[in-house]
Amino acid sequence: MCVFKKTMPWALALPCAMILAACASGGRVAGVRHGVPSSADTLVVMSYNIENFFDPEDNPAKNDDDFTPDGAYHWTLSRMKGKAARLARVIVSADGWRVPDVVGLCEVEGPDSSGVSAADYLVKYGGLDSDLLNYKPVCFPTPDMRGVATAMLYNANTMEPIDLRPVSVSSDSLDLRTRDVLYAKMRALTGGAVFHFMVNHWPSKYGGVTATIPKRRYVAERVRALCDSILATDPQARIVMMGDFNDEAIEPSLTQFLGAQIKCDTCLLRNLSADTGDFSYKYHGRWNTIDHIIVTPGTCAKGRPEFSVVKFDFLLEPDDRNPGTQGKPRRTYLGRRFNVGPDGVGGYSDHLPVMVKIAY
Repeated sequence: MCVFKKTMPWALALPCAMILAACASGGRVAGVRHGVPSSADTLVVMSYNIENFFDPEDNPAKNDDDFTPDGAYHWTLSRMKGKAARLARVIVSADGWRVPDVVGLCEVEGPDSSGVSAADYLVKYGGLDSDLLNYKPVCFPTPDMRGVATAMLYNANTMEPIDLRPVSVSSDSLDLRTRDVLYAKMRALTGGAVFHFMVNHWPSKYGGVTATIPKRRYVAERVRALCDSILATDPQARIVMMGDFNDEAIEPSLTQFLGAQIKCDTCLLRNLSADTGDFSYKYHGRWNTIDHIIVTPGTCAKGRPEFSVVKFDFLLEPDDRNPGTQGKPRRTYLGRRFNVGPDGVGGYSDHLPVMVKIAY
């Protein structure tokens, strides 16, 4: 039973009410597949690009001026708090009764000079640090010019960290200063299984698709080298790669340079994102998936993990330019206009979150 404490932030009351309603109607939450029941020996992992989640304070060391109160987007503390509450709603509601054990995040502003990142504010203002949830943020300084970083939230009630560190994938020869890969080796408190997580946010196609291909391929090779180093020590290692790869599953950066294959149970790296036919991102009227979760055979020892796209109705809005295409993600800004829907609530992200359940 979900109990509301007097100290529980208001943002969590709605998710808990949604969960109770879902259970009363058969245990399902709209837009989420429930083929594998969550249990003590099932790990739930979410990956979510949360679209320019910045701290509104200016960081003189980074080019983050657009996301300040006087910047192009007039990004304020109030807007950040509101978005944190909305994102928390998504995280805690995604799998019914069971909240994710690990959440990989993309497009989070990295730590300032005091060591505080936007991931810390997501936990604080989203109410994700309550006794009920107990999420801990992980985010390291980033070489990205805007200050954008990868980050992670882990549920300290179910997981404990063993090793947390950034892995550089930047390159001087390619003129590439990009987000580090966040590496986290963690142990499940129930059963003691060890997992290796890698949160990715590969270089975008800004500047042209062809011109940026070498950058994504370089990052793919670096990530594969990290994976190989782990498997050399433990061939049955449970490795989970996640994030915004800025390429679809069939692109060579993923299939050749990383070596991740789709619908393949005998491959060393298995890209689960093509399992459902659902999509997480829409560009120029076309749905696709650039948000992937990729696993090793050790992660599949007790059955193929179940991949899903979290597709709540409130995460979508009509796509007036492309009618009949199942809407589009309800992003934070439309151009430079803060996106407030008919319900008076702001947007979430231009990506939908993806999720996987892993039996261990």
